[in-house]
Amino acid sequence: MIKAVSPARPTKHMPIIPYHVGVLVPNMRAAIDRLSADLGYTFTEPVLMTPQEVEDRVSGETGPMELLVAYTREGPFRLELIEFMGRGLYAEERGEGPHHLGVWEPDIDARLALLESAGTAVEAVFRGPDGRVRVVYTSRAAGAGGVRIEFVSESLRARLEEWFQTGVLAPPQP
Repeated sequence: MIKAVSPARPTKHMPIIPYHVGVLVPNMRAAIDRLSADLGYTFTEPVLMTPQEVEDRVSGETGPMELLVAYTREGPFRLELIEFMGRGLYAEERGEGPHHLGVWEPDIDARLALLESAGTAVEAVFRGPDGRVRVVYTSRAAGAGGVRIEFVSESLRARLEEWFQTGVLAPPQP
């Protein structure tokens, strides 16, 4: 079980340190070209991710989702670009620009339970094919200064960090 820590108020004993900022963009290729030219970043090739079960509490829909995503190869703090998609969490109505701060979470199930028991608004829960929680998004209102937090299960870390380093996303493990 994790220590009770609000995403808005980490303790001195257990800081929550983001590893990326997610940015919504209307056109992936244009955003990559612009950020590469302006800031010198190199990006992974955009990947169409297809999480099997997303409970998108913004749109009220649950089911599979498609996301076009790319990350900066440079780190340790990275930019994640996400192209507008559908209704809900990644919809164009959310606006272009910063969308969330991403943090690794060692016990994602406990984090979700903690957030919900504290009354923190959860905007989305991503589950793997095995039904286990992989990603949890809090509402913007729940974070410091209106920042939405994306808690990402540590179980995904090795695969994602390999993608950042190599530029190639390995298939998910069953």
